[in-house]
Amino acid sequence: MPKRGLIICGLCTVVAIGAAQAPDVPPVEESDFVITAESNLVVVPLHVYDRKKSVNGLGIESFELREDGVLQDIAFVEGPADDGGKISSRSVPTEIMFLIDFSYSVMRPGLLDFTTVRSTMLEGLRDDVMISVYGFASTLKKFTGPTRDLNKLQWALDQAYESETGGSRVYEAIIQTARDAAKRGGNVSRMMVVFSDGLSTTKLDPEVVVHAARAFGIPLYPVVLGHERLVRRSQRRVPRLGPSRYPAGPRGGQSNSRNQESRMQLFADIGPKTGGRSYDLTVLNSKVVGRILGSLSQLAETEYVVGYYPRAVDEALTAHEVRVNLVSEEIGKLYGGHRLVVH
Repeated sequence: MPKRGLIICGLCTVVAIGAAQAPDVPPVEESDFVITAESNLVVVPLHVYDRKKSVNGLGIESFELREDGVLQDIAFVEGPADDGGKISSRSVPTEIMFLIDFSYSVMRPGLLDFTTVRSTMLEGLRDDVMISVYGFASTLKKFTGPTRDLNKLQWALDQAYESETGGSRVYEAIIQTARDAAKRGGNVSRMMVVFSDGLSTTKLDPEVVVHAARAFGIPLYPVVLGHERLVRRSQRRVPRLGPSRYPAGPRGGQSNSRNQESRMQLFADIGPKTGGRSYDLTVLNSKVVGRILGSLSQLAETEYVVGYYPRAVDEALTAHEVRVNLVSEEIGKLYGGHRLVVH
């Protein structure tokens, strides 16, 4: 089958990715983003579980894929081995993107350290799984593209901690990072882990990010930082007795805390909405982060990718909804398997 360009669009306002490639260049507003892949192959990532256990060894016969409700021919399915054993590599590699919020008072030194990344992820993952590291505050920086080079990853994480600055363009940074990854081309399954408190200093709607992540086929895994500090501040407030003899705490502080709680929840919600999950913990330290990374490593190992070729490419660009389902509910429960494409 001849290769044709597949274009993925998201109609939203984002910051130009040029800031990721040249950190000193000021952000530039764009009206939309367009990504052209190397061929018209569409890859859809997903997971299948029976209760809390991954269902392994599924093939094409276990899935059905529909574009705008119309059944499509599945080209291939790759996933965990039937016996649960390790697979050295796949034809569709995996990229795990770390997106780190290094705005003031968000990332604490030692919370995400190289030794933990190496022991919980690199040493147990397939050879085709790579890690890339990005960071953001008011602008986005790319510290390293996808790699397994230990020295590069060590340097990238060190740089992320040393780049503390003001501002936090959380949702723009997510879209930028996805866009930059897609520009590298190739058929790659990607997942993005976002370390942030979710308190964006801009007003971009999180639902726009959800739409964009689906278009790129990238599930998001937000790790909510700073929640424990918010809880501690709330617990330290000493209520005072008002004229009615009932406790009347500092209303302004309580209102601000509720607002921050709400914004953190919106940030956490983008995980399951994109086929990923969120990690919102009241206690967060290096050991907890280690367990989160171990969980992400397991997700990379148990991921399925389902590929298909759209039957036609429209003369005018048209958005299409793609969904993968299990042919039988007895197989288990499917998570993810949904994305938007334009062709």
